[in-house]
Amino acid sequence: MYTRKATTAGLWLRLGGDPGQRPRRRLICMPHAGGTASTYGTWPGLLPQDLAVYTAQYPGRQDRFREPPADSIEDMAESIASALEPFSGDPLVVFGHSMGAYVAYEVVVELERRHGPVVDLLVVSGVIAPHRKGAGEVHKLGDAEFVAEVARDNESFADLLVNPDLIEVLLPMIRDDYRLFELYRPSDPPAVHARMLATGGRTDPDVDHDGLVSWGELATGDFEAVTFPGGHFYLVEDEAALVGALAERLRSV
Repeated sequence: MYTRKATTAGLWLRLGGDPGQRPRRRLICMPHAGGTASTYGTWPGLLPQDLAVYTAQYPGRQDRFREPPADSIEDMAESIASALEPFSGDPLVVFGHSMGAYVAYEVVVELERRHGPVVDLLVVSGVIAPHRKGAGEVHKLGDAEFVAEVARDNESFADLLVNPDLIEVLLPMIRDDYRLFELYRPSDPPAVHARMLATGGRTDPDVDHDGLVSWGELATGDFEAVTFPGGHFYLVEDEAALVGALAERLRSV
């Protein structure tokens, strides 16, 4: 179950589980394109109880359905960084998968711009480093072609997008997310001080191990690249493997 408070943090962040009054560390998760605050709903039960797990809720979905989409990943990251201000001084870990990896990276960039090295660990999953990514125009495809491409990337969408009513509701939001993802191409992204872990699926057609290693060019401190069995959504195929690896690394930061 996720809870929300009527604050800037409440607008952008959903708290999963009940970590108690003063958690030892806060994990902030960024969903993939088309994802919601429910994406990491099972994680609080798989991670240490003294870890508070938050998931970002992007505009245009669920309880933010009536809000317009974000203009850019950078703008969204700036808002999420502001939502994290109440946690200034607390140990933070930031995780993002696919599009969410770029949001997570930009959140850390913004937090470091404001406060210096305040994030213990940045985990980027399922994508190449931003300065290495190419252009994309999937978001410009017609509806039928777009649905086919989305279903190829994420099998969970395949079942949803055969329902005409759901297509009408979900397609604009997913297309906007793809637009953000594909137009995000920073020419000179800054390196971050946070310890960095890049993760991915071994059979992901979109990013191989070398692609994950490219994130090391944006790390000034410790960097590690790890692959797991599975494709682009390896973290759904074997959730426990990734969460276990995160828990192991959290013990050392």
